[in-house]
Amino acid sequence: MPIEVSKVFNARVYIDGTDFIAKAEEVDLPKVRFKFADAKALGLYGEMELPAGLDKLEARIKFNSIYGDFIALASNPFVLRTIIVRASKQDWDQRGVAREVPVKAELRGFFKEFDTGKFKARDAVEAEATISVLYYKLEVDGRDVVEVDVMNNIYKVEGKDILQAYKANIGG
Repeated sequence: MPIEVSKVFNARVYIDGTDFIAKAEEVDLPKVRFKFADAKALGLYGEMELPAGLDKLEARIKFNSIYGDFIALASNPFVLRTIIVRASKQDWDQRGVAREVPVKAELRGFFKEFDTGKFKARDAVEAEATISVLYYKLEVDGRDVVEVDVMNNIYKVEGKDILQAYKANIGG
């Protein structure tokens, strides 16, 4: 079986349709963390943890300067913002780049904090923002990988609704 290496070297960020090309320096997509609950029972020699839901989602964007258009978007915590991150994933094999496919991350949430800059002699001003994420979808090569919609009780993996039986059991 030939070895294949995948790399994503760059990305482009859009917030509510505004293109932040060359302004965003780094994006941390949401970390999907599961909450677990202890399960103890008579007759079992050990204890175990079982999945009990998802932890809250958070994302972070780091900017390479101060941008008034971004600060204006982030300044209202009552407006849900849509952040799109687009990238190109390269798959390399022994001959070079074997194929290139799109990667798209879509997030919807509220800016919960943002820097307005840190000034230091002879250093670039950087600013970071944190987003409380209510919706997250990751697509690779046009295929849905994971989708989390907290407000609508949706959790899909590869397009399959993992919560389908749960929602039916609770009446919705």
